[in-house]
Amino acid sequence: MKWKHAIMACTALVAVAGVYALGRWSALPTPETASRAAQTRSAGDGAGGADAAPATPAKGGVLPPVSASLGATFSDLQARANAGDLDAARRLVRDLDRCSRLRANEWRNAGTTQALLDRKTDGMSAAQLRTYQVLLDAMDVRQQTAGRNREMCAGADDKMLATLVANIAQAARLGDADARACYLGRGPLYDVRGLIEHPGVLQGYRRDATAMIDAGLAAGDWRVVDLLQRAYEPGAEGLLAGMLGPDPAQHYRYLKLYRLGAEPHRVAQLDRQIAAIAASLSPEQRYDADRWAQGTFEDKFSGSSTTSTPPGWEACSF
Repeated sequence: MKWKHAIMACTALVAVAGVYALGRWSALPTPETASRAAQTRSAGDGAGGADAAPATPAKGGVLPPVSASLGATFSDLQARANAGDLDAARRLVRDLDRCSRLRANEWRNAGTTQALLDRKTDGMSAAQLRTYQVLLDAMDVRQQTAGRNREMCAGADDKMLATLVANIAQAARLGDADARACYLGRGPLYDVRGLIEHPGVLQGYRRDATAMIDAGLAAGDWRVVDLLQRAYEPGAEGLLAGMLGPDPAQHYRYLKLYRLGAEPHRVAQLDRQIAAIAASLSPEQRYDADRWAQGTFEDKFSGSSTTSTPPGWEACSF
């Protein structure tokens, strides 16, 4: 029984470590340039990193191999992203995000790994030994992945990693849907500590978020619709909610659009939410919102709204 409890405890520890590994950790840009080459400062936010994007995304040629270290590729990718190269901006965000999470993931996994290795197998039943082997195999896979990540993140210093949020904003400006969802959903709050040193980034968020909302709706991005319907809900929290302010009519409008694309198993719940909101609106407000939602759905959107936005979905998932 003791070994059974030990195996169950190890399993729980590994599961917790896996959940923690999904977390995101980053930092806002510092005043100094992060690149070894001089980088132009972003206008308006007082922080180094990505510049405001050109009006039209540019193509900048072949990207470095995926196995290339971020320390070696950062300067080139940053310059290309600043010049409007969407592919370079997208690649830079994903590499920075991966490396920003590396240290935290390794720290959190270290204790769980050691606890698993310290287990004694004497007296384990055949079933317990099989479970233990599964845990060891999973640990080995994680260690191999961590090793590849360490190689890819070689040479990436804190100044480089500190440009993550600014580069998410740049990729979003250039049209990357994943970066747009992340920046709208989290923005500078991706690193709350940075707000103390760079409060001006909040003004940059207000400026960029409006354009990103328009771009997301024009592109038929269901994640933007879900972010908006939640942000407009009275009592909502978060940066986007703080910028937009509570508005039952707008909440109804975007929730109605979201419901038009919902999977059948989500419809009943959404209809109940819509009915509750509708009770506080005038007939004219409901009519205008219904007409707008139907027209926007037919003109701009396709596919399922709820497939890409399941309950608890993560806005910053690269």
